[in-house]
Amino acid sequence: MSVSVRFEDVTISFGGRPAVSSTSFTIPAGKRTAMVGPNGGGKTTLARALLGFLTPEKGRVTFLDDAGREVPRPRVGYLPQRSTLSPQAPVTGLDLVGLTLSPGPGFGMTRAVELEARRALARAGLADELAARPVGRLSGGQRQRVLLARAIAGTPALLLLDEPDTALDAEGMKTLRRLVAEEVAAGRTIVYVTHDSDAMGGADAVFRIDGRLTGETRS
Repeated sequence: MSVSVRFEDVTISFGGRPAVSSTSFTIPAGKRTAMVGPNGGGKTTLARALLGFLTPEKGRVTFLDDAGREVPRPRVGYLPQRSTLSPQAPVTGLDLVGLTLSPGPGFGMTRAVELEARRALARAGLADELAARPVGRLSGGQRQRVLLARAIAGTPALLLLDEPDTALDAEGMKTLRRLVAEEVAAGRTIVYVTHDSDAMGGADAVFRIDGRLTGETRS
């Protein structure tokens, strides 16, 4: 299922100061959408509202199916701007992706989950021999590939990338652009927060955010 995302008159404030005010736009289903704007302009705030991490004080964020019917928030694959993995973490990349696919206590996983986790890690560009290595023994770029694998594992309906060009190296960006093209071809909705709408090889829709929606471009 492809999903679209509708921001309806969204206002979010911090300490009484609006980060975004009365912002409305719709992210199209099955397309590449870029949210661009200056630092502090509110694009990451809207991304966090999409994820459900923030609740608008006014307005709402809704998700729609192919027929335009409102549906519950789907699973969203999320690639953060920077690695949140502790170098001291005793877990492996395989563990982390497996837990995304089958959350629960402990690190046991079925053979099917392990195969899907390894597939996601391979698609993200992490060599198979590194999948079982503790994340603390991986380089920064390799840890970011683990996070990318965690985002795409299980084929979520929507993939959100937060300024991916700031954390991935040139080879990682090449891999990510290929993945974005593959996911769009499969009907997934791709959203990226960025300063450069061409970072992922272009965008089908671009929304410019600076405290509110200041511009919109669609191909």
